[in-house]
Amino acid sequence: MGSASFLKNLLTRFGVEFGLMGLIGLGFLTFQRPELLKLSQYSERPSNEMTEVLRTTEQILVRAEAAQDRFLVSRQPTDLQSYNSEITALNGQLARMSQLVRNKPREHAMAVKLGHLIRAHIETANTQVMTPQRRPAQTEESLDKTRYQIRHQLIEMQAASAPAIKFKPTKEGQNFLLGLCAAIVLIIASRVLQRKEQHETRKAVEALQGKSILLDTILNSMSEALIVVDQNGWFTHYNAAAQRIIGSKIKEISTDSSVEQLGFFNQAEGRPFTRKELPLYRALSGDRVDDLEIFVQNSEHPEGIYISLSSRPLNDIDGGISGALIVFKDISRRKMVEQEWIRAREAALEASQKKSDFLAAMSHEIRTPMNGVIGMTTLLADTHLNPEQTDYVGNIKRSAESLLMLINDLLDHSKIEAGKIRLDPQPLDLQFLVEDVLEMFKPTVAEKNIGLECRFDGKNLWHYRADAGRLRQILVNLMGNAVKFTEKGFVRLEVSSRGDKDGKTALLFEVKDTGQGLQEHEKRSLFQKYFQAKAGMKFGGTGLGLSICKQLVDLMGGDIGVESVPGVGSNFWFMVNLEECAGEVQPQSSEVRFARIFSGHVLVAEDQIVNQRVAESYLTKLGLKVEIAGNGQIALEKARSKSYDLIFMDCQMPVLNGYEATKQLRLLENTLGRKTPVVALTAEGTSGERKSCYEAGMDDFLTKPLELHKLIETLHRWLKPSEKNLDLKALESLKDLVSHDRSLTEVLIEDLEQSGPVLLHEIREGIESRNLEKVSESAHALKSSAATLGAKQVSELCQKLEDLQDFTEAEFLLKQTERKFFESLSELKTYSSRVRAA
Repeated sequence: MGSASFLKNLLTRFGVEFGLMGLIGLGFLTFQRPELLKLSQYSERPSNEMTEVLRTTEQILVRAEAAQDRFLVSRQPTDLQSYNSEITALNGQLARMSQLVRNKPREHAMAVKLGHLIRAHIETANTQVMTPQRRPAQTEESLDKTRYQIRHQLIEMQAASAPAIKFKPTKEGQNFLLGLCAAIVLIIASRVLQRKEQHETRKAVEALQGKSILLDTILNSMSEALIVVDQNGWFTHYNAAAQRIIGSKIKEISTDSSVEQLGFFNQAEGRPFTRKELPLYRALSGDRVDDLEIFVQNSEHPEGIYISLSSRPLNDIDGGISGALIVFKDISRRKMVEQEWIRAREAALEASQKKSDFLAAMSHEIRTPMNGVIGMTTLLADTHLNPEQTDYVGNIKRSAESLLMLINDLLDHSKIEAGKIRLDPQPLDLQFLVEDVLEMFKPTVAEKNIGLECRFDGKNLWHYRADAGRLRQILVNLMGNAVKFTEKGFVRLEVSSRGDKDGKTALLFEVKDTGQGLQEHEKRSLFQKYFQAKAGMKFGGTGLGLSICKQLVDLMGGDIGVESVPGVGSNFWFMVNLEECAGEVQPQSSEVRFARIFSGHVLVAEDQIVNQRVAESYLTKLGLKVEIAGNGQIALEKARSKSYDLIFMDCQMPVLNGYEATKQLRLLENTLGRKTPVVALTAEGTSGERKSCYEAGMDDFLTKPLELHKLIETLHRWLKPSEKNLDLKALESLKDLVSHDRSLTEVLIEDLEQSGPVLLHEIREGIESRNLEKVSESAHALKSSAATLGAKQVSELCQKLEDLQDFTEAEFLLKQTERKFFESLSELKTYSSRVRAA
């Protein structure tokens, strides 16, 4: 604090006391030394003539008024004569006064003003004297006014003419006066500062009172309850919300250390909180509580309510704990909503589980006979048939596939709703995929005698990275609807590029038909679940196809829509952005046929006779030795007595189902010291079924009806060739040969890496164009390069391609060649790296 502030505070607090002490001291000194009050006095006397004239004038005025009053009462000439004589004397005095102040401007002006006032007064008085009636009130007021003014002027002139008196105190008296003034100034200054401080204090108190009122209003308006406890645990403050929740007993609790009347219960243990367990007391030891849910049951709430409570310790200026702050709110409504939500969720889960159970049951019941229908027609189609028989088999197979598509729609819809559909982008040749989709509908459009067209616009190469399966599913749905509802005219699929950006191409797919078209209200609801247009009801279906298309397009980040004119036709379109991947594409044909491309011994556990025959025929035609077990117990006994390369296990079988059989098989294998791959073979295609299979110890999953290409993919995963891809002796013979200062092995591997994919692509083009000569030439070239580097399996497969007489096994041989080529190339690179390191 500065010296100025210190003096100001000292003056404010003790100024009056210091001033009074100073006055008391001066009084005591005056009593002891009276000479302190003695002053030397002298005066300078002016001329007394002016004073006498003024005094005389005043006396004459008094006598004149008295004579006037007598005359007005008596009306005697003597009284009038006396009045006139006084007026004459007054004029004389005025003339004398003028002479005396002639050389004194200030006093002369005052004398002139006095003369005017006296004359005005006399004229008013004379008017009354000459009028015999009674004096009016206005005249009386005028006389009083002039009389007052005359007297005031006389006093001023007397003061101006009075002798000047000068007082000159002594030195002691001067010191006395100085001390007296200092004490008085000290008292006055102290009082002024005290008044100012009192005013500021009053303003601060009023501001604090206003803030306190505002704070109380805010706290009492809060929906959250608030309680403050001191360091002893007593309630010191609380708001209205706290009283509403705890009740009127809070007033008693606030002055009592007992808190049993709060009624706070521990939900987990179903008992009241003890004093030490309550968050408000735990806070006094430094604990913090956030959003603790507590059940409250007291006299205010006999049925009980739920609150969410938070508490914090309150610290004093030294950092110690001086109390605690507790905030809580009633969450009973929220808890009720949560409980309703839980009940609704449980009901929804139960309904969802029932739906899943229904879908699983329907899938199993329909897929089981469908496995026999599709399996047998596939096997029948692989036999020698005449054209008429081939046509009949094709119709049966397409009908079965249509029925299977309905099941897949239901299952796909269930998966999409559960968010379990994930895209798997892979390189694809879009043109090949689209043309392959159209191949599926050629028999149908031929029967209906309508046109089927395909157009591409905007690009030469159509290589992209996308989920080919989902893209095919959308196109098949849209094309299937167009073909279904078109009785005459044509169905056309148009694909056009709408611009490239950041390595992605906007592709527009349009499926146009000349069918019946759609009404406006039908277009608005067309992509909703289970909706069918009026014209489509006679064709049947689930009403999910277009809904699934929309969900898949949304999953790809695209748009889908329809344009239609009743009686003219429809245009279903969707647009997606696909990533370009030119050069990575290896087109895959959808037409798969049997070929003896595997070897090994497999066990099939299946209870249905038709399904047994389908599985056995499929696997035998693929080159495998097959044994059948009618239930899980028989399969377990066979696996105990014999070793198999692979086991196909149906899940639902009598005696012992596939799950239990697999579990017991795994326990048995722990003692036998071997493990056989087990592939689930089930008619249920749900994700829950897949999970159950894996939990039981199965290694892979296949759904019925069996699809040949998926069966082959599964066999590729588990029936790995036992022999090596490379002939190390051939490589060792090249080890010491050099070409242009480089190892000949490295040079040949690089050449194979560059030329191999090109030759494989040429073989595929030859197969697609049905050009055996081109296939043979390309296979021969690849065979030579592979044989030189010891890739004997690639060389053997190329020999089979070179010797082809028809295209029955061409596709399978090419797939095997491609797989073995890249496996061999990887092993060659590893070998080359190992040789360089050595």
